[in-house]
Amino acid sequence: MALDVVRLTARDFSDAMDLMNMVFSMGGRPHHFQSLLPKLYQPDDGKMGAHVAIRRDGRLRAIIGHYPMTLSIGGQSFKASGIGAVSTHPEDRKSGLMRQLMQAIVAEMETEQIALSVLGGQRQRYGYYGYEKAGTHLRFSLSKTNLRHARPDLAGETYRFSRLDPTAADPQLVAQLQSWQQAQPIYVARPPEAFLTILSSWYAQIWLARDPDGQAVGYLVCNEAGTGVSELVPSRVDLFLPLAAAWVSRLSAGSTEFSVPPWATTAIADLGQIAEHEQILPAYSLRINDIERLLPALLQVKADLQPLPEGTFRLGLDLDGKKAVYALTYGSG
Repeated sequence: MALDVVRLTARDFSDAMDLMNMVFSMGGRPHHFQSLLPKLYQPDDGKMGAHVAIRRDGRLRAIIGHYPMTLSIGGQSFKASGIGAVSTHPEDRKSGLMRQLMQAIVAEMETEQIALSVLGGQRQRYGYYGYEKAGTHLRFSLSKTNLRHARPDLAGETYRFSRLDPTAADPQLVAQLQSWQQAQPIYVARPPEAFLTILSSWYAQIWLARDPDGQAVGYLVCNEAGTGVSELVPSRVDLFLPLAAAWVSRLSAGSTEFSVPPWATTAIADLGQIAEHEQILPAYSLRINDIERLLPALLQVKADLQPLPEGTFRLGLDLDGKKAVYALTYGSG
């Protein structure tokens, strides 16, 4: 008999963290979600209300988080969500609890009109619920040797970096960082009061870049060693490579890997000419619920980045036995 799916509250915080930390720690390195992802896990009804769970005899046995987001694509806003904290007590695995929770979340997406949902997880496991690997991000390895031979003009520390403390945010500075992030054609909205907390997820470090005159010109998010940069957002697109070069020059390590979104075409072109290694990787597993709105928005972003041929694009879908054909017509102007 199926057990009831319940929504968690602040009272469940300690028990939920105990279950999640135990399950994820058993699968690899130790986890402490309260410090790992403070943007999601706090003892309040708002944060805990994003989690659905199943109890047996009053004890939490399975949890899944369904986290709301606002996705901006070319200036259009879409309701989106992320899936995480998928945890089943070891004694209850293979009992259908995760399946029951995922089905409840998929039903919630329809009620809440979620256009797009994203997760990171095993492909086939979540394929049962409509998720598929999609999107791309690029990774470039840039070294001191690359700079010395190909761009000696950029070698050195022309730009200076100072680390930002997420707990001591200057509202004016946060607003500036947020404006740079929101200048991108695609981004997830981050509330000003949580902007730096979100950037510091997964124990990441946040660094502010300044030019020789002391003006703030971008920010960078990296791992503890500084050798993995997950986000570099300059105030101008042509500053990506100079800031990346200055970052590599200041580290004792020989090279740094930079993750770059596919719409950062200037950064891709600049790094592609001198980087030692390049990789194209799948971005996430996505469940697309509102293709009628998402498809034209994404195509328009692409058209704004590069010339597209005029004509009609047709997409045929067969989802759960429901067949549909979507047609998009594009004309330059």
